[in-house]
Amino acid sequence: MRKIIIGAIAVAMGVGFGLAPWASAGGNGAQHSGISPQAGNSATDQCVIGSGDATNGFVMLNAPGKPGDANKLLGEVSLKNDTAPAGTTYSVNVAVDDGNDACVPEGSLTTNAQGNGNAHIADTSGLTNGNYYVVLQLNGQEKYASGELVVN
Repeated sequence: MRKIIIGAIAVAMGVGFGLAPWASAGGNGAQHSGISPQAGNSATDQCVIGSGDATNGFVMLNAPGKPGDANKLLGEVSLKNDTAPAGTTYSVNVAVDDGNDACVPEGSLTTNAQGNGNAHIADTSGLTNGNYYVVLQLNGQEKYASGELVVN
């Protein structure tokens, strides 16, 4: 009986390990980055990539569809412990990480009394597979940014 149980465990482990590569996303699926304070480089460049540190929350981006052929860009932004007054509204922007520092407005995020706020990103304008980062701006000035997120 002991040999049967050990044999069954070995088969189950073998099947589990054998399926793991097939079941994994292979780099696809939602990508996560921290969000932290980030100032723009100049008066005209307020869309700079951040470090990816999670000092003030996180960003998740996903490009649903076949790998390499996504049809939209979806995401969530969660800002935590903002020091601005409650009710502060930030513009939420997505930028392609191509060195051009060009933000695409995607919506807004308003903080509560604890300095927390959430926003949803749903872009169907053509942002699909690629390398992105998210920027939060207040009155046109960059305040927070994520690190690079590679979605496909």
